[in-house]
Amino acid sequence: MKRKIIVLITFYFVSNLYSQILISPYIVYTDNKNKIGNFIVQNESENIYEINVGFLFGYPVSDSIGQISMKYIENDSSYSYSINNFIRAFPKKFILEPKKRQIVRLTVKAPDTLANGTYWTRIITSAVPYSEQIDSISSGLTAKIKFVLNQVTTCMYRVNPAESGLKVENHEVKYDSNTTTLVLNLKRVGNSPFIGNLLMKILDEEGNVIKELIEYVPVYFDLQKRFVFNNSDFEPNKSYIIQITASNIEKEEIPESTLKVVVVPELKIPIEIPFN
Repeated sequence: MKRKIIVLITFYFVSNLYSQILISPYIVYTDNKNKIGNFIVQNESENIYEINVGFLFGYPVSDSIGQISMKYIENDSSYSYSINNFIRAFPKKFILEPKKRQIVRLTVKAPDTLANGTYWTRIITSAVPYSEQIDSISSGLTAKIKFVLNQVTTCMYRVNPAESGLKVENHEVKYDSNTTTLVLNLKRVGNSPFIGNLLMKILDEEGNVIKELIEYVPVYFDLQKRFVFNNSDFEPNKSYIIQITASNIEKEEIPESTLKVVVVPELKIPIEIPFN
């Protein structure tokens, strides 16, 4: 008699898992004087989860149309901004009971020879529903494929003085019959990433603000942002000005590692909406 193989696939909605396994804070700050940081993994569900903590170096990049994604580098041992070789998590793997929380300690044993600036890694916290293995030889082979939730947060390591800023390296305005597209090529300034918001106001000829936008911009090296406006939002035969600036939104818990923001853009871009 042939052994019967049954594959049970368990699906979990990602939004539901995110609400069950909570991680805080999303950025852990350390520096060359305070090399220990903590984050909390909290199980809000009624289920037991197996938690595993790992590290992977990565940063956001943009493609030719301004879509942002994370670029991860598997073999980053020679990459100058990575702290993967220096960071450890305690505990690295653990079982998290329902309604319980676990403090995970991060230690960064970086050498004192690192140049001034900010270094980082991504913390990959994996959560898998825990179940004991059952001997099923007598009743056939049963396999369960479970959804694994990977939540990505960040550990920063400052070597002071750390400075950052943001500039618009160049821009382009494109028109067609229905839309006006603004393309901004952003570049960080200083020895640290710029993590903040891009603030944009559109003013009419009388100086009235007709539209305001706030866009999150994590610029670790450079980034392209693309904004598309409907021409129907503007009045015909008028000129407009787009005012652009930025603000850093990092909230650090270690006073000694406070980042100095040295420059943000102060830019005015004229646009004229074409109408048929």
